[in-house]
Formats: sequence, structure tokens, C-alpha cells
Amino acid sequence: MIDYLRDIKPLQDQGVTNAVIAQHLSARTGQAMSTESSRETLQESGAVLTDPVMISQRSGGLIDYYQTLQAGTDQTLIAWFLSEVFNESSTSIGTNEYPRSLEFAQVEASLPDDIKLVAETLVNQSGGRPDAGCTEAEVISYQSSYEQQQIINQEMQALEERYMEQYNLNIAPLINSQVTDENQWQSALQKMADDFIPAE
Repeated sequence: MIDYLRDIKPLQDQGVTNAVIAQHLSARTGQAMSTESSRETLQESGAVLTDPVMISQRSGGLIDYYQTLQAGTDQTLIAWFLSEVFNESSTSIGTNEYPRSLEFAQVEASLPDDIKLVAETLVNQSGGRPDAGCTEAEVISYQSSYEQQQIINQEMQALEERYMEQYNLNIAPLINSQVTDENQWQSALQKMADDFIPAE
């Protein structure tokens, strides 16, 4: 469930556009990607194999693809991802947060089909993509709904304050004085109602 204050406004405050926020929400995983489970999936699928003797030497489908890439963003992101996954001190990768969500999705989209299946498994292990398909129009709608609710909250607060003011002026004195005369109560309630809407 997308929450405007938690998921959208902090990014807007950073200057991220609504279009990019929508892309992030659509791409983000339900939770951070566990490096331990990712490591196991990469190894079991053959996407990344570690030499049992020279543990810094790796091979496999993802490594083969990496080696075909020209120097650039995708190559850098894959290298960073693998360094995190195979770093024993690292526990998770924030694919549920901006900008890692978009970076992972960018690399995933460019992968060969067989490696895409592995990436899909990694995503599913991380809670899938609960907000897949989120659009810029939806981001704007979440903001509008929040702002409208804020206006309603402010109006309700003002009404409650006005009610308490009239209550303190008209009803509280009867209670404090233990007045039991129904006519006085009726008059007080009527005055409270008459004075509730300020004269223009």
C-alpha cells in the first residue's frame, strides 16, 4: 500500500519528479533483497559460480554477460551488485528504496532471457513488486488525496475548537453549578447553536 507521506513526499522534497517516483514505486521490491538468499540463488542457478580454491574467481552466465558489456552504467551496477552479494558483511540490498529500485530494474531489463529468470527469482524472494504498474497520474492522485484530507482535518479541528469554546461558555457553567433546570439547559443549548456559526 502506497503511503504519500512515507513513499512519495520525501522523494518530492529531494526534487525527484513525479514521473520518476512512479517508476521507482513500480520497480521497487516489497522488501530489501537479502544478500544471503541472493547468493544462494545465483550459485544454484549457475548464474555465478565461485571457484572453490580461488574464491575471488567467478564464472557463470551473469559473469559471461558482464564481460561482454562496454564500460558504463550497467557494467558498474552489476559489479557493485555482485560485490555486495558476495560480501559476507553485507546483509541486504535496498531494492525496495530509491534509487536502487530503478538501478536493479534497469540492469534486469537488459539481461539475457536466461539470466532474467534468475533476476525474477531474486525479485520474488524480495516480496515481488507490489506496486508494479504505478503511474505518474496515481502519484499525483495520492498527493491530491493527502492534501484534500489535510484540508478536511484542519476544518474539523476548527469546528471542534469552536464547539469546545461554545461548550465552555454555555454548558460547562451549568454543569459546574449543578443546574438541573431543563429550561436553562434548553436556553444554553439554543444559544450554543445560535452562536456556533460566527456572524459575518
